[in-house]
Amino acid sequence: MKTGILLLNFGGPWTLKDVKPFLYRLFVNPSVLVGVPAPLRQVLAFTIAQVKGPSSIRSYELIGGGSPQLGWTQAQAAGLRRLFTNGRSERVRIEIGMRSAEPTIESALRRLQAWGAEQLILLPLFPHYSTTTTGTCFQEVRASLRRINWQPALSEVTNWPDHPAYAALLRRTVDEAIQQAETERDGDDPIHVLFSAHSLPLKIVRRGDPYPLDVQRTIAAVTKDLRPAWSLSFQSRNGRLPWLEPYTEDEIKRLAATGVRRLVVVPLSFVSDHIETLYELDQLYAGLARRHGIEHYYRARAFNGDPEFAQVLHSILTETQTC
Repeated sequence: MKTGILLLNFGGPWTLKDVKPFLYRLFVNPSVLVGVPAPLRQVLAFTIAQVKGPSSIRSYELIGGGSPQLGWTQAQAAGLRRLFTNGRSERVRIEIGMRSAEPTIESALRRLQAWGAEQLILLPLFPHYSTTTTGTCFQEVRASLRRINWQPALSEVTNWPDHPAYAALLRRTVDEAIQQAETERDGDDPIHVLFSAHSLPLKIVRRGDPYPLDVQRTIAAVTKDLRPAWSLSFQSRNGRLPWLEPYTEDEIKRLAATGVRRLVVVPLSFVSDHIETLYELDQLYAGLARRHGIEHYYRARAFNGDPEFAQVLHSILTETQTC
């Protein structure tokens, strides 16, 4: 049986010209602006894109002029393809589809349909399930399948927050950053590890979104026998409504006030670098930490093109399906 594997991600603005259109596509999504009727949601999305656009463009300028997520996702897909070349490459095809950017989910599905895939496996690149990420990607897959009149056998990998291979790789990045901090330590300042996950509006959480529980499952798996003190915070909120707390900026200030001078920050929800790591963590929060007296700031790496991450994805697939 010919199997199509669709790696799902949210996408980003690949160039500065893409920033405002990307913001519109992001906020017009009913899973993002929850409970807002379509006509008003379109107006709000357009307004947000126009108002937020200039500051977002400046942020993307500071990380090189666009999001690198597409390149890293392509590298992850290529690494996974190499693991399926042992005599089965003619029966397995891997495509990537972005919810709010090119290449779209529908275009990826059309390629798999033309190739002749008989079964389709959806693998989101979000370890933690949320209606705003994995959920909306699955909705777009189903809508696209209806538009192209295709009904393959369909399987979904819903989440993988504490899959052993994922937890082990994430813990390895934590240990690497701690080792760097230990190597460069010139005094008795203890190291604190701060796990920073993408936040979520509380109104979505109160509707039963399981994202916070998935985050806790990852934390439980990764912090086993972790020697330095650690805490969890949430970043990347938008607007004035309450989101999951503590906010990363507030947690950094709190830690500084308690005397922390050596901080290791771990991006928890992200499998590749993009605006939330390269700008928020590496620039915005690093500067905030220094201003509040945290003298040494380290950020654990994202997986990006690490071959071990392709192994993680391969392990998830082979344990859930026969490819």
